Amino acid sequence: MIPHETTSVSKQGENVCLDIPDAQNYQPADMGINPRGTPSKEKDFNFSPGLTIVNGKLCIPPSFYHFPDKGKLIFEYVLISKKHEDEPRKFVVGVGVNNGQVYNFPLTDREIARPYGSIQVSE
Repeated sequence: MIPHETTSVSKQGENVCLDIPDAQNYQPADMGINPRGTPSKEKDFNFSPGLTIVNGKLCIPPSFYHFPDKGKLIFEYVLISKKHEDEPRKFVVGVGVNNGQVYNFPLTDREIARPYGSIQVSE
């Protein structure tokens, strides 16, 4: 299991923003925002989100995703860098929404870590 990175969420105007520590020249390559508990096969991902990280923040405008008035969402996204091509950064963030306010909520181990590749057992 490889743990993903996670980060904090805030609201700036109508945008929901994610802090990207040590952003360097990383930019989003894909973005999924799905209600908590959505089965893997039913998750929706945008592989050319057209979003950019500015001043260490990745902001999602209402034109990209219409946030509900209340609920819990899981943000999953991958950041790539031309300078660090072999080091993509994978994030999973629990974002709660309540009457226009956003907040982080803790993720379960299953939500923050995903298996990659096959597990090889030596004989």
